Amino acid sequence: MPHEPLIFGSSEILPLCDGWTALPLAEEVPGQDVDWDAERRRYPWAFPPDGADGWAWHVHAFLLRSPDGLVLIDTGIGHLGPPRYDVTGRIDEELRAVGVTPDDVDHVVYTHLHADHSGGACRPDGAPRFPNARHHVHPDDWAFFGERRTPPSFSGRFAMAALEEQGMLDLDPGDGDISPGVRVAHAPGHTPGHRVVFIDGEEGHLLLAGDLLHVPPQIVHPEWTSDHDEDPVAACEARARWVEYVRRERWLVAFSHFGVPFGRVEADGWTSV
Repeated sequence: MPHEPLIFGSSEILPLCDGWTALPLAEEVPGQDVDWDAERRRYPWAFPPDGADGWAWHVHAFLLRSPDGLVLIDTGIGHLGPPRYDVTGRIDEELRAVGVTPDDVDHVVYTHLHADHSGGACRPDGAPRFPNARHHVHPDDWAFFGERRTPPSFSGRFAMAALEEQGMLDLDPGDGDISPGVRVAHAPGHTPGHRVVFIDGEEGHLLLAGDLLHVPPQIVHPEWTSDHDEDPVAACEARARWVEYVRRERWLVAFSHFGVPFGRVEADGWTSV
């Protein structure tokens, strides 16, 4: 679905969407008794519109346009969407629609290296899609997916070889500023190097949460594990910590796989903005 940009002080954050597909609900919070009919009534955008089983797994990247330049958070799935994750990358088209070319991007920040977040980093021929950008990856993810020899259908790690070869990769493990007003923090569990990104505005903050969670019930129950997490215990700890923090501080939040990505965490769940 098309999204309006979020105006955030002197900046704007634009969701860029590759599309969506229906994925099995059983993998999201296995072993939990969830009233999915109630969830569908409260969050209709989280489910296929035709009433089919599953949840509507959207693939988003986010473009920050500010006076200090262009920062892209994640790159979408690119050409790495296999059957079952049958979404084709549209990052070039989505950028073109907002008047941006890949050459314009100054920084690319990867929340993690699963293919739906990193697959658009390079083109099918291996050439970097964003040739003038600095690419920021936590080294724990770079090492983990390299050691596992994960197939490209699950991780963008091997499709990103040119970034390392051409000196475009930043593997600084520290939390801190990527550019003015844009910071990263390590939030491992979903993957070892999973990060969240937060953006400072004149009147508040926005957390780009990556894959801290996939479906709305995990906001009320951050202790519920997901089959998608590499380390479920660590993922639950990170999820609980950040969900409570943004609720207490009243930050805006964006979840990568929500059909309506922006909102706030309330005591009883998620409220879309």
